[in-house]
Amino acid sequence: MARGNPNLNKNAAERKKHTEYLIREAAKLLDESFEIKSIKNMSQKTKEIDPKGKGLSETSFRDKNLTHIQELMIELGIGKYEAIKVTSTRSENDLADQLLEAKKEIRKRDEQIKKLDKQKKRLIEKVDELSIENEELRTVIYEKDLRQNMRKELNPINNNL
Repeated sequence: MARGNPNLNKNAAERKKHTEYLIREAAKLLDESFEIKSIKNMSQKTKEIDPKGKGLSETSFRDKNLTHIQELMIELGIGKYEAIKVTSTRSENDLADQLLEAKKEIRKRDEQIKKLDKQKKRLIEKVDELSIENEELRTVIYEKDLRQNMRKELNPINNNL
């Protein structure tokens, strides 16, 4: 009599196929956006792609027992394997180095742009706040000026009839 779940191998194969799909798609998206394919970025991207929102954890990428993931990491140049040169000529190695540096620079620039956008938003809010205060002060000044002029007109000295 057979014991266990007869669908276990089928389920495992489906999970493995889904995992490989998530890793390949995440690597493709990171390449398209010129981001570094670090384990952290890959983990976040797989969670974004996964319809269930589960994705792969960073631990899954680091687990040496998950050979199918390790093989994909080597194939796609993920994590520490991104810096490994598979090319044969020195010029190709130089191009690979330049690509990695360009990706890092783009990421730094993107972070700077985000910071500048936040500063811009805060400054716009401050300008709006000051504009409202300025309008309120103008109203107060106008009212005081109006009262001053009314007092001058009602001065008994000026009203000799």
